Amino acid sequence: MFLRSSSHTNKIPEVRAAACIIVQHYGYTRKFAKHIVALVIKQIEGLTDVELVDLVGTKIGRMIGYREKPDYSIFSKVRERADPAIFEDLNKWILQDHLKGKQLRLLAQDSTDIPAFSRKDKHARPGHRTPSKREQEDANGNANDMFFGYKLHAIADAENEVPIGFFIAPGNRHDSVFFHRLLDDVKSRFCIAFGAKFLADSGYDATRIYKELHYENIKAVIAINGRGHRKSETPKDPEYGKRWSIERIFSRLKVVFGLTNNKFIGMKKVSIHIYSCLIAYLMTYLM
Repeated sequence: MFLRSSSHTNKIPEVRAAACIIVQHYGYTRKFAKHIVALVIKQIEGLTDVELVDLVGTKIGRMIGYREKPDYSIFSKVRERADPAIFEDLNKWILQDHLKGKQLRLLAQDSTDIPAFSRKDKHARPGHRTPSKREQEDANGNANDMFFGYKLHAIADAENEVPIGFFIAPGNRHDSVFFHRLLDDVKSRFCIAFGAKFLADSGYDATRIYKELHYENIKAVIAINGRGHRKSETPKDPEYGKRWSIERIFSRLKVVFGLTNNKFIGMKKVSIHIYSCLIAYLMTYLM
């Protein structure tokens, strides 16, 4: 059987070395790092915890740091004990290391829904989503735009289709609320080219967003949201089509790395799942 992670073998030592440093910063031992990397490999391979145990019993497991097969319950314990910030910092470390010195010219921002595993999840909330074209066609245009769960808000390097900033929130938070937070995060870690463009759908058509982009010398390429007295309008800018790069990122996260295959309850465990998917994405498409 072909393992996708076998094509990542040259990347595993680099990720594990970074994880060893990060976990110690949060008060864990270096040995804890192997579990972090294993949860990422789980998303690369699309495995259950039981299947992951079998994988870490192979050469790949020894490369991660396992000397023998653990009990599959170890991964549940890791999700209970681990600080999600470890996974978030590992994402940021990979980005910093591989985008060092690069000027970002096209930024695209949007969000995607992650359904809750249970209606009893106290941190999940009902929210609006945009049904896919296939869903709309199957439902004759009447696809449900409501869901119960979480949202991954992300900003991407639209030229290279790489997510460079992200925030996880309950499903009821509006996309535009996280504009300032994500843009500030990206500005603090990367170099934005003079005259860069911000590409977004009509959910970001807000005066405060235009003002901030103008202040930062970033051109706003945002669809106009028709609000009664205005007609909805798609930007004429020839590069607006690259906004779809973030939709392709979300599609890969869901289809390839199991983003929507959420089997966890609570913000902490759901965040670990989402960040693991993001690291898997970066190991595949950036490293």
